[in-house]
Amino acid sequence: MVKFKVITDSTAGLTKKEIEDLDVTVLPLTLSYDGKDYRDGIDINTDDFYDLVFKSQEKKGLKRFDFLGLSKRDSKEFPKTSMVSPGVFAEAYEKILAEGYTPVVLTITSVLSGTYQSAVVAKDMIDDGDKVIVVDSCTALGSVKVMIKALLMEEYETKEDIINKIDYLKKHVNYLAVMDTLVYLYKGGRMGRFSSMFANFLHFKPIMQLDYRGVITPVEKPRGLKHAFKGINDLLDKDPIDFNYPVEFGYSTQIENVQGLIESCKPHLKGEYTLCQISPVIGAYVGPGASALFYISTHEVDKKLTKE
Repeated sequence: MVKFKVITDSTAGLTKKEIEDLDVTVLPLTLSYDGKDYRDGIDINTDDFYDLVFKSQEKKGLKRFDFLGLSKRDSKEFPKTSMVSPGVFAEAYEKILAEGYTPVVLTITSVLSGTYQSAVVAKDMIDDGDKVIVVDSCTALGSVKVMIKALLMEEYETKEDIINKIDYLKKHVNYLAVMDTLVYLYKGGRMGRFSSMFANFLHFKPIMQLDYRGVITPVEKPRGLKHAFKGINDLLDKDPIDFNYPVEFGYSTQIENVQGLIESCKPHLKGEYTLCQISPVIGAYVGPGASALFYISTHEVDKKLTKE
């Protein structure tokens, strides 16, 4: 039987209780805003960071349908994120190895952060780096969390069994989200100016999925939150929830939005689920009012591929 402990980064959004109950090591990314650095989840909590960023941006005219807000003139004041350094990973590896466990690292997709690469580099910084398992989750936020919880539900005879289980979870995990505004995706460089402006003007609320690499991909473009939430419920017919694994709903701000999503998905909610506020590292890009569903499907999810 392999004795292992999981290492992840703060974007997974694990709560303090979950970290304690699961005995997971969480390494924080750094958020930089207005000349100050904050370690995610340590120096600033989610609510405080959202208040700091969103209220400040609104004062500068970054309103939901404010075309002027779609210029990048304030981009220098948009929050920046820094990956976990290799040195921090190396220290975590050595601690867990000294305790007699195998470190298993599951990070946010390498498409959105350099954290995975830092974890890989850190293996070469220690003597027993070959004993460390590092995996790019190819997903983000609560999807990483449900993968970690699912992984820890079982015991494994070999390291290959662990890797095979993670591979299974990567193929079956799904990330479906609706942004109430697309301004922040544009400001963060994740979407084009014209697309953001056009979608906001027409009240489009695109349903976003992460493709098999972890790239944010619009799968449907309904108008209004009500239709977007119904769209997610309809997608669950194609990719059903496996309630043998954890299910989580997430939100940035405005909890009433995600409550609307939960209500729309009730026909498919045949088991337990949790609700959690998502990490500000990614939440700063999706903006206020974002809602999401993270789960493991009963079969491989058909994740649309965006252009390279």
